[in-house]
Amino acid sequence: MEGHPYRTLSKQHRMPPEVSAFVRYLTYPDLTDGPGTASRPPIRGLQNKIVFINHNHPEDDDSSLFDPKYIGATTSKRNKFEADMVVKIVKYLRQQGYSSSEITVLTPYLGQLTELREALETSNEVAVGERDVEELMMAGFSELLGKLNLSDQKDQSLKVATIGEILRLS
Repeated sequence: MEGHPYRTLSKQHRMPPEVSAFVRYLTYPDLTDGPGTASRPPIRGLQNKIVFINHNHPEDDDSSLFDPKYIGATTSKRNKFEADMVVKIVKYLRQQGYSSSEITVLTPYLGQLTELREALETSNEVAVGERDVEELMMAGFSELLGKLNLSDQKDQSLKVATIGEILRLS
């Protein structure tokens, strides 16, 4: 943020403490949890609120798309294996009684956002947030825009967002 004004998130109200501990360790050491975060119910069908999945399928560079937020980037990342896995996880969560509107899929990369949207839209109505749409336009991926639903227009849609978009909405 050299020389540019910025504000840092100091209190969060969405993540359970098990998740915010990672954010605190990696990026925001002074981040505090809001009062309702500790009492979040467990996720139906899972033993823990955090699940790590290890695999050996590397991501591809998507040269048709770059992430404007990563200065100097000429490509973005995408991983079809992970996108297919997310489709299965969403299906499982739906089988546990969660509606699409209760599920948000996050990714750090615009390339993976497009991969996820494409994989998920075969069985879900998918919404992408306004900031991500703006970044897709800046990245020159305007042909996709006609296929997207904006998050604030589709309350019942499964939301797919980059991490930056979801922090903006917090």
